[in-house]
Amino acid sequence: MSDFYSQLVPYLADEKIALFSCGHVMPKENLKTIVVTRGPTGASLVYKHQQQRDLSVMSELGQILSNLVNIVPDGLVVFFPSYAFLNALRTKWKETGLLDKLALKKTVFFEPQESGGVDNVLQEYTTAIRRKTSDRKRGALLLAVVGAKLSEGLNFSDELARAVVIVGLPFANVGSVELQERMRYVKELDQKTAAADGKTPTKDAGMELYENICMKAVNQSIGRAIRHQNDWAALILLDERYGSARIRSKLPKWIGDGVSTPDGFGHVVKELAQFYRAHRVTA
Repeated sequence: MSDFYSQLVPYLADEKIALFSCGHVMPKENLKTIVVTRGPTGASLVYKHQQQRDLSVMSELGQILSNLVNIVPDGLVVFFPSYAFLNALRTKWKETGLLDKLALKKTVFFEPQESGGVDNVLQEYTTAIRRKTSDRKRGALLLAVVGAKLSEGLNFSDELARAVVIVGLPFANVGSVELQERMRYVKELDQKTAAADGKTPTKDAGMELYENICMKAVNQSIGRAIRHQNDWAALILLDERYGSARIRSKLPKWIGDGVSTPDGFGHVVKELAQFYRAHRVTA
């Protein structure tokens, strides 16, 4: 909200702005939010651009998904920060045989880069989840991209997404001229407003905008899962940076204080298993 205040009504003092926010309609026990800071090998999870071509990072992420497909029932949607990272993972996991292993548990789908193929993928994904089979498969796995076609305006309610996973923080390309100009503009505006009040800015408004753009995209992806009062799902945030107070403060308010940061990946698995056991009993 700070972006709207600084750009739309920079002349108003904070105490003159009233913010009204509604919570979610679902019971708090219907949502499990977990920040995963370490993978199965104990390695720290950080998915910055320079780490995304690291083969050990790709392998660790593959192990995480291998665990999740065994725990999460029905639909599992995973959002990646870019098509480049998703395509690199797809190539590597195909070489190592990981995609074949994932496909033994869930039917695997990839978000197409061409908009014309989205409807077909969604239909096939839905059919795979709702089809009752006698084999060992349990639902479907959809690998998508934050800010692309599947992260905005679509509903993955009920069994279509019993978990949404966000891999990393999808920061925009800071080399973009348009983004640089936007950051420069809000920074200069903030400095002028502060100077008029005889104050000094306490933060870099340009960097605040940069971070807020990223978190807006994350929050839109998160919101795909819980779509009505009786819905239930887990939100799994893969990156140790989600553990920082600054980033967590930019998550949806309806998540509240229920964010868990388990100590080690084994505890992540344990907490998720308990959540899904509870809902299998009540579903």
